[in-house]
Amino acid sequence: MRRNDDARVLGPYAEKDRWRLVILEKGVRRSEYLATEKEAQKRKVQLTKRMESLQEYTVNSLITAYTEEKERLGTALPLTCKSHAASLRIMLAPILEKTVISVTPAAAERLYAELMGTPNARTGRPVAIATHRFYLATARHMFGWAVKKGFISVNPFGAVTPVGKPKAGKKQLRIEEARLFIETALQRYEKKRKPVLLAAVIALTMGLRASEILKRQVRDLDDGCGILWIDQGKTHNARRHLRIPEFLRPLLQELIKDKGPESFLFPSELPGQPTRRQTLWTTVQTICTRAGVTRVCAHSLRGLYATLAVESGALSETVAASLGHGSFSMTEKHYAQQSSISNVKTARVESMLSSQRSTDGTPTDAMAKLLSTLGPEQRAQLMALLHQKEEIAAPN
Repeated sequence: MRRNDDARVLGPYAEKDRWRLVILEKGVRRSEYLATEKEAQKRKVQLTKRMESLQEYTVNSLITAYTEEKERLGTALPLTCKSHAASLRIMLAPILEKTVISVTPAAAERLYAELMGTPNARTGRPVAIATHRFYLATARHMFGWAVKKGFISVNPFGAVTPVGKPKAGKKQLRIEEARLFIETALQRYEKKRKPVLLAAVIALTMGLRASEILKRQVRDLDDGCGILWIDQGKTHNARRHLRIPEFLRPLLQELIKDKGPESFLFPSELPGQPTRRQTLWTTVQTICTRAGVTRVCAHSLRGLYATLAVESGALSETVAASLGHGSFSMTEKHYAQQSSISNVKTARVESMLSSQRSTDGTPTDAMAKLLSTLGPEQRAQLMALLHQKEEIAAPN
């Protein structure tokens, strides 16, 4: 007896002025309609051949094909493709050798539940919410790609609901801690002369990604080490050039002395290779420990840069561009602390109020005009600010 989940095509069946094919895959039944019997028979042959070719097409093969196409088309960097492939093979480990068409929505739900219950190999604790949600999103995207390619008709991960709410942003240094971090890093550089120590300072003072720092070459330093050029990076918006803090310029000038233009600024011990990310990560942790401040990762330094840039009053578009983001929404969601954004909004509201009082008629007229230009959130902030000022000014 034929199994109910065997893939097959039934028909064609005549229905009024058209012909219907019934496609059965993974227990899912769907129909296709064609204008003539000849077209229906031709389509049936195509579908049958595709199903036969997919009988031996494994999930592991799908991962390879998916990531290779992303790399070939340039929609993701090679390192990103490699990382995605590793994540997919972790989540889909129990079914890697099963055929793609055998993966059902029930199997997808089960795989996600098992992933959430699997302890982290390094910490022994359950997988972080952000991690298992990322794995799920990657699997959903890959199987969605398989649907577009015609490998399968339904995305088995399409209806799987992600669990939990990930934490946005990483732990950041305080301002005084950041000063101690820079001071400690520079002191160690004076003694050790390890270029990676300068890389850690650049991560904090320029807001660069680790890859953007470690892949820089001597030729990327321009104008007497006053400008750093970034030709490519994680995204299209990563292409930019940034001003280098003045206190770093003489150190960088000394660092590149007698080096060729194609030499890496921060080389590893391996000839012709840049310092590894893990080395930078370890260096940042070591600096934090020696400075006696909260231990953070290299990427957290980028977040602090975003927070302080927003707090300084820089335009949101300018902050986003300096970080290599296409819009401020990414900066606001994952990097800058919400309190810094709120502080800037409050300061702008207060500034608007002060200017209106000095140029418009009565304070009441100025207030009415100002309120008409504000959104609900800004209006609430303004009223809270006024209420706070009234309390301060009230006599005891």
